[in-house]
Amino acid sequence: MDKNTAQFPKWLFYALLCLFWWGVWAFLAKLGADQMTPMQVQVLFTLGLLPLVFLALLQLKWKVDTDKRGIVCGVLNGVFTGLGLLAYYAALAKGKASIVGPVTSLFPLLTVLLAFLLLKERMNRVQILGVVCALTSIFIFSR
Repeated sequence: MDKNTAQFPKWLFYALLCLFWWGVWAFLAKLGADQMTPMQVQVLFTLGLLPLVFLALLQLKWKVDTDKRGIVCGVLNGVFTGLGLLAYYAALAKGKASIVGPVTSLFPLLTVLLAFLLLKERMNRVQILGVVCALTSIFIFSR
């Protein structure tokens, strides 16, 4: 076996770390959504994020790229994430975390659709079947 393929892929380590942190975040979001309004949870989420922003700026030595497209995409990323989180917290306040979590975790379906329409990326039959199964799961979970 090739030495590079025998190692644990670095991307997989980060993906699993993301899965862990987001799993804890979603659980805590449900606890917060049961006690506060979605807007309050969002404000506190943002306050919790500020120390990480500060650490990132320190690591970047207070220098951020000035590429206009990158700036626009980065800011819009924050806006859409914030809007999505408000909707997520509202869903948690009204529903069960065990259902809201899996349904909202299907957000990559929109990414796939946008990549198909705007970036002209193509999917094979198995991937299309995966999208159909994911869409079907929304119906199943909502029952």
